[in-house]
Amino acid sequence: MDTPPPRNHYTTLSLPPSLFSSGLTPEEIKQTLKKSYRRALLAHHPDKSTTSSPSVTIDEITLAYTTLSTPSLRQAHDLSLSSSGSGPAALGRHKLQTGIETIDLDDLTHHEGEEEDEWYKACRCGNPKGFLVHESDLEEAANGGLEEVVVGCQDCSLWLRVVFGVVVQDQDQEGETTEQKKGETPAAAR
Repeated sequence: MDTPPPRNHYTTLSLPPSLFSSGLTPEEIKQTLKKSYRRALLAHHPDKSTTSSPSVTIDEITLAYTTLSTPSLRQAHDLSLSSSGSGPAALGRHKLQTGIETIDLDDLTHHEGEEEDEWYKACRCGNPKGFLVHESDLEEAANGGLEEVVVGCQDCSLWLRVVFGVVVQDQDQEGETTEQKKGETPAAAR
């Protein structure tokens, strides 16, 4: 007898953990999340449910949608699933592997997309874009005061810490643009 996978935000919304690495555009992913959210709300609504006690509450469904829609919350959720042994790898496709490597953003392959840029690196499990970082992920981390993002491979339980520096462009008095890494004192002020 097959036991159901442990409940997490993906199973709450009946979504595969590979949704975010499936090659869909961010807009298509957003629409898929909305459809799954609405479908789950209807399926577990107290007035429409055929069982006396719904297995998933409306609050759990809303929390799952909010978490998976927000890159930083989804990243933390995926990390907690990986550390608990119930992450994407444990949900069925590959043998559980653990590990985390720290690399610089410049070590990833850069691709300029129509909507946003992305950086990726092949994972040793065989996925050519196993570790995928979007420009919005970097912006969200930088806005939160971080200079790193942690990204998990969607095909196995390996994780990658990607560090990056924020470059601020300033114009000097002659109108020329100069680049300065965040937090670094300009040479003239030293």
